[in-house]
Amino acid sequence: MLAKDASKPGTVKGGVDLEKVRTAIAPVLQAHGVALLELEWITERAGWTLRITIERLDAKPVPPGTVDPVDGVTLEDCAEVSRDCSSVLDVEDLIPTQYNLEVSSPGLDRKLYGPADFVRFRGYTAKVKLARPAPDGQRVLRGPIEEASDGMVAIVADGKHIAVPVADIVEARLVFELQTGTKKGGPKGSQKPGKQLRERGGQR
Repeated sequence: MLAKDASKPGTVKGGVDLEKVRTAIAPVLQAHGVALLELEWITERAGWTLRITIERLDAKPVPPGTVDPVDGVTLEDCAEVSRDCSSVLDVEDLIPTQYNLEVSSPGLDRKLYGPADFVRFRGYTAKVKLARPAPDGQRVLRGPIEEASDGMVAIVADGKHIAVPVADIVEARLVFELQTGTKKGGPKGSQKPGKQLRERGGQR
C-alpha cells in the first residue's frame, strides 16, 4: 500500500498506542501550523524511535528541480515541534520506554500518500513501485506524473504513457533531479533527504 495517511487510525505497536500519540500531539502540530504526514514507531540499533514527519499546512509545491518539492518546514520548525511534542508526551506518559524523537520534513524524496498527492505533484518526477506489473511488464515506473483521476495514475516512463490503478501502488516517492545549469557543488547524493531534528526521549 501507499504510505499511510497519518490522519487515519493507527495500531498498537511495541506497547505504544499510536492513535493516542497522534491525538496527543495534534494540538501541538495545529498550533505550529503544520500537518502530520506520517507517524512511525520503529526499532533501530540505538533503540526505539518515534518519527514524526510534518509539512506546513500552507505549503505549496514549487517548480520541479528546486531544492525541496514544497516550500515549508524549516529546521527551526522541527526543533520547536520536537520540543513541544516531547513535553506533551512526557505529561501524557504514553511511551513506557526510553526512545529517540525525530521530527522532520518529507525531504527531497517525499513520499506520496494517496491520490490527492499525485494530483498535487503533477509534472514532478516520481518513482512508483507496483504490486503487480504494469501493462508493459514493469514493476517500477520512473517518470513525470502525467495524470491522476478516477483511481488511476499515469506516469510517462521511458517515453511511454503508462496508467496504473492507485490500488496497485506499493510505494511512491518524488525523485529529485538536478536541472541543467544548476550550480555545481557536491554530488547528487550529498543532498540531504530533509530537515530533521533528533533528540532523546525521557527514561521511564
